[in-house]
Amino acid sequence: MRRSYKFQIRPTTRQALSLAACIEDHRQLYNGALEERREAYRMRRVSISYGDQSAQLKQIRDTDSAGQGRWSFSSQQATLRRLDRSFAAFFRRVKAHQAPGYPRFKGRGWFDTVEWPKDRDGCRWDSQPNQPAARVYLQGIGHVKVNQHRPVQGIVKTISVKREGRRTDQAHKVALDLVRTTDVIAREDLRIGNMTRSATGTIDEPGRNVAAKSGLNRSILDAGWGVFFQILTHKAESAGRTVIAVDPRNTSRTCSQCGHCEAGNRDKEVFRCLSCGYLTHANTNAATNIAVRAGLALRVAQAA
Repeated sequence: MRRSYKFQIRPTTRQALSLAACIEDHRQLYNGALEERREAYRMRRVSISYGDQSAQLKQIRDTDSAGQGRWSFSSQQATLRRLDRSFAAFFRRVKAHQAPGYPRFKGRGWFDTVEWPKDRDGCRWDSQPNQPAARVYLQGIGHVKVNQHRPVQGIVKTISVKREGRRTDQAHKVALDLVRTTDVIAREDLRIGNMTRSATGTIDEPGRNVAAKSGLNRSILDAGWGVFFQILTHKAESAGRTVIAVDPRNTSRTCSQCGHCEAGNRDKEVFRCLSCGYLTHANTNAATNIAVRAGLALRVAQAA
């Protein structure tokens, strides 16, 4: 099975500046390729493919040796593939009669990832299995220290540079602690995209509780639930742990003792069952329900 792993890098101040320049040049490459596709179709009804744009990279690098020419060829191809995937998703939605969402230009702060997908083409691992101190060489940046928790020999490696900040660091720490101490981890199967959907509506049908919904959206996104779930799943899989996403419906309304489900059972942070009188914190009751559902799902999976 082909797999890729993410490793956190620890750049120096000078390297951080180089990484920022790298991200900016790849952002410009992405936007330039998008502009070319858009204008070619608008003016001549000609569709530009990934192959067409990849073939231009050599000339772009030669004419801008101090800019685009500094970075690896494969990383720039990865950026062009990223744009190509956006167009593929756009045409797929058009065909399915969904809201198409034409690919957008990336402003500063909205393009934060560069990939080196091919070892020895702009990136090189200078580490050995079980070696605590690892380094990775990135073209145009040099050797950067890497936080490495497992051997990297013999796996498919994708190096990513991402501006993630303290929130992602904390997510890694919490996820690592969970997989080190727990064999089976249950979580609610939350649809983050649906939960953070805009409530503004249209001119004819304006949304309701727009301010409250906007505040909730910010809270959900600030908490980074989607990022945490992704990190947790990757770490659990690598450690041989099991993560079960369970149906979240009515977990906060259902009594974990008698099974009675009613909206009135919960009053903010307090859960008091109107049938049997069970009293506890609302989160404790919901967590118990999630654990029960996870156990049932695990038994079904094992039986299958």
